[in-house]
Formats: sequence, structure tokens, C-alpha cells
Amino acid sequence: FGHNWMLPQILKKSGMKAYVFMRPRLDTPVFFWESPDGSQVEAVSLPSEYTTWFFDSTKEGICKAEEAAENFGLHGMPCCYGVGNHGGGPTKKNIETIYQLRKEMPKLELVFSGYEEFFNNLTEEEKRTLPVRKEFFNKVNTGCYSMDGELKKKNRLAEKHLMTADFMRVMEQCVTGEVCGSPHQMKELWKILLFNQFHDTLGGTAVKSARDEAVRQLDEVSSRCKRVWVLSMQKIVNHVYTKGEGFPLFLFHPSGQEYRGYIEAELNWFCKDGLILKNEKGQEIPYQRVYTEAKVRNYNLGGRRAIVFYAEIPAGGFQIYRTVIGEPAFGCDIRKDAEFPLQCNWENKESDSPYVLENEFLRAEFSMRGYLCALTDKENHYNALSGEVSYPVYIDERDTWGNLQGRRYEYSGMVMESEKLELVESGNLRKVVRAVYRSGGSRVVQLFILYQKAKELEVKTTVFWDKEWHMLRMSCPLKEPCEAKAECAYGTYVHSPENGIEYSMHRFVDVTDTKGRGLCVANDGKYTYVLQKEALEIPMARGSIFAQGNSKNWYHKVEGYTYADQGEQNFTLFFGPHGIKWEQEQRYRMAESAEKRYLYLADNIHSGKCKEKQFRLLKTNLQNVRIAAVKQAEDIDGFIIRLIETDGKDSKGVLSVLGRDYAFKIGHYEILTLRYVFAEKKIEETDMLEKGSY
Repeated sequence: FGHNWMLPQILKKSGMKAYVFMRPRLDTPVFFWESPDGSQVEAVSLPSEYTTWFFDSTKEGICKAEEAAENFGLHGMPCCYGVGNHGGGPTKKNIETIYQLRKEMPKLELVFSGYEEFFNNLTEEEKRTLPVRKEFFNKVNTGCYSMDGELKKKNRLAEKHLMTADFMRVMEQCVTGEVCGSPHQMKELWKILLFNQFHDTLGGTAVKSARDEAVRQLDEVSSRCKRVWVLSMQKIVNHVYTKGEGFPLFLFHPSGQEYRGYIEAELNWFCKDGLILKNEKGQEIPYQRVYTEAKVRNYNLGGRRAIVFYAEIPAGGFQIYRTVIGEPAFGCDIRKDAEFPLQCNWENKESDSPYVLENEFLRAEFSMRGYLCALTDKENHYNALSGEVSYPVYIDERDTWGNLQGRRYEYSGMVMESEKLELVESGNLRKVVRAVYRSGGSRVVQLFILYQKAKELEVKTTVFWDKEWHMLRMSCPLKEPCEAKAECAYGTYVHSPENGIEYSMHRFVDVTDTKGRGLCVANDGKYTYVLQKEALEIPMARGSIFAQGNSKNWYHKVEGYTYADQGEQNFTLFFGPHGIKWEQEQRYRMAESAEKRYLYLADNIHSGKCKEKQFRLLKTNLQNVRIAAVKQAEDIDGFIIRLIETDGKDSKGVLSVLGRDYAFKIGHYEILTLRYVFAEKKIEETDMLEKGSY
């Protein structure tokens, strides 16, 4: 619930001139709504409900519309009528009611009309007096931002999988000259996702049976997308010449930015053979052998290797590494009781304490009680935390939407108590500490992971929740939080601390002091945070009743109720302390790290038309411009490139596509849509519907 302030630009570039909504109800029922880039649409905040089932509600709606028109100095105002639950239309009774009200209210002109007619009938004088609002209409039904963690995680995953599949299909066509599958399959999958992003579905306010169907449909989207991109990967790999030392390991990055980070891969590898890993230059590189997902040890037959290593992958491309049989010079095996120990094991014996994780950039410390208590940016000598991270439990008897309904929403006095802190890995490339916290039958298990070259701390989190009508938060005490900058669709927005209020976010929120120092938190499936005067809190589980709205005498225990977030959920958080003001590029980079868009495929040896060891689809030379999406074009043989400007700067840049450079211009906070045409090898600007120039 709520309305993203990038919408006017999206609407304008999709051929729409106006926008009508009901929540929130504003004191300016008609206004111009402006995005940060300057795009404007006419907007109406309806003064009454959008459904009127009976005579009294229809009359009430007309009276509210009349009052709004008079107060705002307009000659008219829209008033919705009709029957339906987010659909349907007027009944005969509705129409008869309006005819009757014409007689009862002779001073009013009640005209059957539409929104387009309303906007067209505004006089020039009325349009000149309309205010311009430049706001993110947030804080609407805020309980929905944290309602149903599983559903929201699956939505985020489906979005990621769709964008990955779109990107891989374009890569496949660019490498092989063709693309497998129907061009309509991706459109069908996007429609399934969009259907389930209806506000009462994604908001978590649907009845449980409808919600369960939504989960199944989102799983279908993710599963079918993976089938699409695996076929594309295989087609690309089959097209590439892979003969050489050992076996090829293809690393793909279906994203608009280059990948520089750590890869976690699990490979089939004969148990008795050593494994050497080499980069595209044929140089042996370090890796860390870790525990496999398959919980079995192989001594004579078969075998699996889970390894972690640092890699660089071109934007929208692939890089070929190679796995070679032999004894590694830079390997590290952190596992207990390894089947075949390495002759040279680069295990980090100097850092076997679970209370500190440290590299040259970051130091994370735990208190003796087992709680994270310091996150220090070593380059700038800044600790972002002012004390121990805690896990408070709140009594949350709000309805599904977050309305208080005369019940309690307050701190319960309970916290998750530390049960244990233990070392899991301490190797040459990463250190991992497991922390377990418990309250009754509820449990939080977190793997704190720090990589050798990382500037942020990764925290893989599993929550087992069994508390009805209670909320769990992860509370990070901060030093003088002044403002928060959170990601929204295609942009960000800023606000000051406001105790207890849940705000929406997409992949990150960065909380800073007056000097720009602070803590950035990225995630792969959460959509809300609370910024207190002295802490940033991430809601982890909310045990509210499904589809329960505030109404008179609604609660009767004999009915039986089903509560959200009961059981297990999994998500990952990234924590980036920074002792200097961050640019947007750094926040987006951390968010992309949390997404982990890289893919890998271990291949065999074969011939192929492509002799290159790496491929890059595209790249931009500007740090303030992100390549947000790549997809096949709708009506021509080509593909779409979606760019966003993140820093509020009108910019000129160069976009490199398939080895050619193309100059482009992008406005401040603009969403720019470009189309690459294969036949002419040209780039042209188009609108968001790909119908022509904007």
C-alpha cells in the first residue's frame, strides 16, 4: 500500500497522463503529482470509497465529493459508484439510486461520466490553481509491509528469476545468433507475477487459501524461469570451444554491472582426486573448500566439492575458469575430519575465535554474551554500532493492515536470548560464525560471514517462529541517526527518524548521521524497517491473523484463526558500516551483492564456433547510471536496455554494447529506455511500451 513517487515518470513514459487513487486521502483531492525527474501527471485522491453497494453509501460518497469540490474551489469532483471487490461495476439499483438522488439533490449536477472527462473538463483557471506535490505517499496500511514474510520473499525471488531469464535469453541470442523457446513465454510469466502483485495479495491481506495459491503461482514463475535460463546457458556453452587443460567452469552474470566478488559453487568431482582452480589466464587461484549441501562423505565412489573463490565476471556476460585434477598449491579445506586432507592447507589458524571477524576493511565483534556489538569501517576508523544488537519481541495485536483496533502494539519485555556462538569456518577466503538465539520455542540462527576482500558483513538468517500475535525485530543501536535513505522502485527516498513507524523499502536502507556516516543494510526478501531515535530495526517475523480487519465484535476464539509467519523462513542481510558519506553506487553495489545474480555451469570438453574465454554484452562508463534491466524487444529483432540515473545529475555517457560504443544522454533521476536493433546495429530511445520515441 502506498504510491511510489517514481510513478509519474513511469506513467508518463507509458503513455498515461493521469492517476487516480484512494489511499491516502489527501487534503488536496486534485493536484499535479511530480517525480524527482520533473515528470508530472494529473492526480485525484478520491474523497470517498470506490464501491457503493447501497443508497446510503452512494449518497454519502456524493456528499463527500461535493464537500471536497467546494473546499478546493472546483466546479466538480469524481465520485465512484458500483458493486464489487476490486472489480465488477454498477448494478441496476446503483443507477436507480443516482436517478433518485438527482431529484433529492437538485442543486447538484450528477453526470454519468469517467475520469478522462473529468480531467478534460477542468478549466484553465482551475488547472493553474492546482498544487504540485512531490511526495512518496508512504506509511499507508504499514502492517502490510511486514505481513507474510514467505510470500514477500517469493515475490522478490520471482522478480529476480524473471529478470535473470530475460537477460540470459538476450545473451543467448547475442552469442549464438538464435534464442530457444517461444517469445511469448516470458510475457506469460511476467503476467503471473503482476497478477500476484495486486495490493491485497502481495500486501498479505488476502484470505489464506488465496494467499496459498499465490505462493504456488510465484513458485511456478521461479521454476519455469530457471528452466528458461538453464537452457540458455547450455546453448551458450555448447556454442563455445572448451578444449584445454582440465574442464571448463562457466561463470555467468546476467546483470548490467560487472561482478567482482565471491562465488560459492558445488561441483561433481571424484572424491580421491585433488582439485586445482585456474582463472581465464591459466593462473592457479586460491579457493576454500566448505561443507556441501549433500550431507555425505565419499571415500571410494562419486564425490562433491563445495568451494568458495573470488572471481570477476563481465557485465551481462560470462567468464571461463577451469578445474584441473591435481594437488592445489592455494587450496584450503576448513571441514572437520576431511576424507583426504590437502598436502598444503591454507587454513587460517590465527583466527579461530568466534568473537571477532576481521579483514583489512572491516571488523565485526561479538560481546561475551554472544551478540554483535561492533561493526567497524577500518579504513575510516568508524564503528557504526553504539552497543549490542538485540532481538526484541513485540506484542502485535494489530489487524492484518496494521490498524491498532483498540488492542496492544508494544514491546513485550522479551528478547531472544543468546544460546551459543560457535566458529563454523576460518579459512583463507572467509570466516563464518554461527549465532543461535532463543525465546521459548522460537529460534533465530544466523551465519555471520566475512570474506577476505569484503567491505560488508553477510548474515544468512533462519527464523523459526511460533508466537501468535507477536513481532520479532533485529534491533541495531546506532550513533545519532539523522536520516534514512531507502530504495523504492527505480529510485530512493529520504526521511527522518520516527519512532515506531514502519517504512517500506526494497533492497536497502542506509541510516546516516549529519556527516553522512552510518550503516547500510541490504536484504534479499524484506520490505520494511523501523527507524527509532537510537536504532534501526528490521522486522523479521510478524504473527498476525490472516485477512483480519478491524470491525465490531469480530473476535470469537471459537472461530479459530490462522497466523502468519509461523514456522521457518530464510533470508539474508548485508551490513555495510561506512565512516564517510556513501555515493548511491555503493548502496546499489551492496544490494546487488545481496541478490547474488551470478550463475555457474560445469561443462565438458568439446569444439565450438566461439573461441573467446569471456563475453561482455554491455557496459556503461558512468557510476551514477545503473543498467536496471535487459530484455528482448517486443516487436523487432533486438533487445531493450533500461537505465536509471541514481544521483540526480543530468549526464552524458557512453554505453558499450557488443563491443561498440554509443553515446547517450540521461536526465536527473531519469528512467531511460533504449532499444538495440540487431539488423542496423544501432541504439534508439523509446518509451516504456516500446511504441516509439518519448
